Amino acid sequence: MGRGPKYQFNVFERIESIKDILQPLVPDRDSFKLRGVVMRCAKYRTKLITRLNGVESKAYDLLLKHKLNPKTVYEWLLLENVPSHIKEKLVQNKISLLDARVQYVGLKRMSTTRAGKDIMEEMRRIIGGVRWKSQEDTRMQY
Repeated sequence: MGRGPKYQFNVFERIESIKDILQPLVPDRDSFKLRGVVMRCAKYRTKLITRLNGVESKAYDLLLKHKLNPKTVYEWLLLENVPSHIKEKLVQNKISLLDARVQYVGLKRMSTTRAGKDIMEEMRRIIGGVRWKSQEDTRMQY
């Protein structure tokens, strides 16, 4: 499976503590809104964007005040969406944060690919017995 976890901490407890820190700015603790604000803070820190609005600026200051890197916090917040079996492995420290992200992306990619395969199978079933001229000409002719 790869390497073990580098740090021994529960990322989901950290996420909850970060939500507590940022609660004055995002009072409903909505993960989607919070991820958006932290994502903008991370982009600002890496100079991909030049300005933050009021809420984002306050969030950025709060994160730095608590010695939290916005990019790291954003990566942790992304782990909220992972399936339960990956969350369990993370909580039990059986896999690292990086391995969890890799597994999650692999699952998402596989589900997308499977949907594409299902569509192709459905097309083959609908077309069924239709024979194309190119299929009939596959034998070599001498």
